[in-house]
This record gives sequence, structure tokens and C-alpha cells, in this order.
Amino acid sequence: MQVKLSRRNLLSLLHKLEMPGSRRTIIKQIDLNSPVGTEADEIAVVAVTDEECYAGRDPGAMQPETEQFVTDLTEALELVRQRRQDGCCGG
Repeated sequence: MQVKLSRRNLLSLLHKLEMPGSRRTIIKQIDLNSPVGTEADEIAVVAVTDEECYAGRDPGAMQPETEQFVTDLTEALELVRQRRQDGCCGG
């Protein structure tokens, strides 16, 4: 089984690790209309770009605190990338 997650989704999952009470679980759904999923023996998580994940569509809504977390962390990561491109701080 393979699960593809965009950077946005991965960052959202990272935030869920910080949220008390979060299930922090990926469940493969057999029937999209059924709330009951089936656990797989093995799951491969593949990182894909937001552009790949959301090609031709807008991303779905997130809980507002998670959306802000994703935005803040994305901006911080961009600053780190820029500093590395500018030759600062190794990398």
C-alpha cells in the first residue's frame, strides 16, 4: 500500500503530533462513504510536492490552527532554504 502526502499534508501531520487527543493515524478507507476503515499491514508514505498533489484542484480546508501552523512552518522553511542558497549556515 502506498499513501502519497503533499508537504502541506506532512506538515499537518507534524502538527497533529503536537495536538493532545489526536489519533495521529492514517487509515485506508475501503468505501469512501463508510466511516470505518481497514488497517493495512504496511503503509509507505511518499512525499510529493503540493503542485503534484493538488494539480487541477484547490487543497481542502483544514482546522484553522493547523492551517496557521502549516503557513508559519512553510514560511520558516522558505527562510532556511533562502539562507542556504545565499551560502549562510552550511547546508
